[in-house]
Amino acid sequence: MRITKRSNIAMRVLMYCAARPGQRITKSAIAESCNASEHHLGQIVNQLAQLGYLKTWRGRYGGIALAQAPHEVRLGPVFRAFESDSPIAECFDPTTNTCPLVGACRLRPALAMAGNAFYSMLDAITLASLIDDNSDLLDIFEGKAPLSGLAQNDDDTPSQAVDRKLASR
Repeated sequence: MRITKRSNIAMRVLMYCAARPGQRITKSAIAESCNASEHHLGQIVNQLAQLGYLKTWRGRYGGIALAQAPHEVRLGPVFRAFESDSPIAECFDPTTNTCPLVGACRLRPALAMAGNAFYSMLDAITLASLIDDNSDLLDIFEGKAPLSGLAQNDDDTPSQAVDRKLASR
């Protein structure tokens, strides 16, 4: 199973906001720290706000913040909201399915059970468990440490370091 980029960025946004309780945070600060385009991040922030995970303020003193305490945010519903349009396999989407085996295939129910187990596991995990006592994560968010596993040049931004790492694969 592969998580969509939208889900990945949504979790980065929530972790960043959870690490800064009570603060109004700018999208540009999150975009830089979490290696995401500000435009794409804006769409995700909007969806997170509509789902009730974020509060948003417009204008000169605007920003975003968590709308719930981190221990109240369970990961399963967040991932379901962002992954709902992404079928686990071709055969799960009746409009685009071209697989001739659907009528006799036993893989489809196995994949459905695996997907349900995945979400059930995420239901047990809170946002707080991702950030509490995680000084390495907080250092990255504060710009005190390079992104993990990335060799960072002195003049690299975190985004440039990630881009370089991805290009080397």
